[in-house]
Amino acid sequence: MKTCPCVHAARAARWRWRTTGRSAANVCCTPPLWAGALALGDYRFPNDQFILRMKFGAEPALGRWFGDLLGARWVQGDMPLPDHILPIPLSRERLLERGFNPAWEMARRIAATLNRPGDAYALQRLRHSAAQSSLPLHARSRNIRGAYACDTRWDGQTLLLVDDVMTSGATLHEATRVLLRQGAAAVWVAIALRTPRDSTP
Repeated sequence: MKTCPCVHAARAARWRWRTTGRSAANVCCTPPLWAGALALGDYRFPNDQFILRMKFGAEPALGRWFGDLLGARWVQGDMPLPDHILPIPLSRERLLERGFNPAWEMARRIAATLNRPGDAYALQRLRHSAAQSSLPLHARSRNIRGAYACDTRWDGQTLLLVDDVMTSGATLHEATRVLLRQGAAAVWVAIALRTPRDSTP
């Protein structure tokens, strides 16, 4: 498999958002609730083609590939070792449509690299809703609010949330909120690609 251009072109390093509003990072939920995040690169051509192939071309192997890259970067960046690794879950309808959860394909490979447990079901998607990518930025928080639940207690534990792409941050913000409510001491985020700061969703 060819090397993703984002590995060479993007600054794949630890980054945190500052509370400087949308202009800084296209984040609709500022300040974010997560402790910090790692991304391989920006969601722009040609990097975006790998995501599109993975999600809509039924290529789960690309998810595992992204997971291997993220796991290696996590180690190289001396990031905190999480107690558990969780993917952003899909709704039942979306899972049936795609046949797999790209975030879980990534998460389980990160878990293998870090030798930490991964759990595909601890975080649950309660309802199906419009795809976040189909909505304007201001509507995404409302669309995803209350979409996730978790019965597991994470008292004092550090969790790593995994997703394929982050645009507004609304999905990760809502999932992080649920996990913190369940006692997690900190939630970190690992994503394959993020929408660049100079893009408008």
